[in-house]
Amino acid sequence: MTATKPTPGAAVRVGSTSTSSARTILVADDSRTVLRLVERTLREAGYHVALAADGRQAVDVAMEAEPDLIILDINMPVLDGYGVCHELLADKAWDGATPVIFLTSADAPHLETLGNQLGAFLSKPTEPDLLLATVESLLARVA
Repeated sequence: MTATKPTPGAAVRVGSTSTSSARTILVADDSRTVLRLVERTLREAGYHVALAADGRQAVDVAMEAEPDLIILDINMPVLDGYGVCHELLADKAWDGATPVIFLTSADAPHLETLGNQLGAFLSKPTEPDLLLATVESLLARVA
């Protein structure tokens, strides 16, 4: 993985927080390789990880697991990342304060804006340390 810049405002610091073991993160991506890499990085840092291989599954898992943070690809089958966000935010049972990290190879100016509104935007591939720093920063904001 190569380093990328986090969304402005996402602090970059490394090291797991003392509360990471109690935090659940949903990772949604249609690439098994990305799922495995991100899952391993997060588990080694002490997080609980829920996985989804497409957008529909991401919505279902999010509603059931109630994650503290979501790492979401944009280009997924069945329902894309935009659709996932739309469905979650439209559901009255969903806590709209849950931060989302868009981890995607898609490159569009609006993704950084969307990342600023919902959490952060990181382009694939990204370094594990940068991913963890972004996760920790966003979780600290909603703690």
